[in-house]
Amino acid sequence: MVQYKMIDGKPIIVGINEGAEVLKEIYDEYEKINLNGNEYEIVERGITYKKEDFGISEKLIKYEFITPWFALNQENFRKYLSFDKEQRAELLNKNLIGNILSMSKSLGYQVPEKIKCHTELKSCRSNLKGNEIIVFKGSFITNFLIPDYFGLGKSVSRGFGTVKRCSL
Repeated sequence: MVQYKMIDGKPIIVGINEGAEVLKEIYDEYEKINLNGNEYEIVERGITYKKEDFGISEKLIKYEFITPWFALNQENFRKYLSFDKEQRAELLNKNLIGNILSMSKSLGYQVPEKIKCHTELKSCRSNLKGNEIIVFKGSFITNFLIPDYFGLGKSVSRGFGTVKRCSL
């Protein structure tokens, strides 16, 4: 329920539901914060508290991953490597739907109908805890409302998979 990320070189902490309440409680308690092994002095504070729409949408919405999406566990990564381009796209679409379903479940939202996703992604390499991983950059279109700066996929609390709505 608490995710931290670097957006345009600035550390950002997002609290969701009870995570937002925890952040409000500790707002003034810390002078420094440690993100990914780097210590940052807090020189400016700001809090934005807002209620966001979330869930199935009648319209298609386009999102961009503003931080790389960590989509594949080891088993799916092996499958991904053996697949052709079309199969890879299908695997990523299914994984993204699974990520949205997982996020919904963690927030207590029961998805009333089928989620649709179409991804446009490029793979690249990143590091997680000293290990090289494959991540994806790009965009996707879905019939699901996701608040800006929410994370999808693996290691969202470490800043992976942060999404932002963009125009179709």
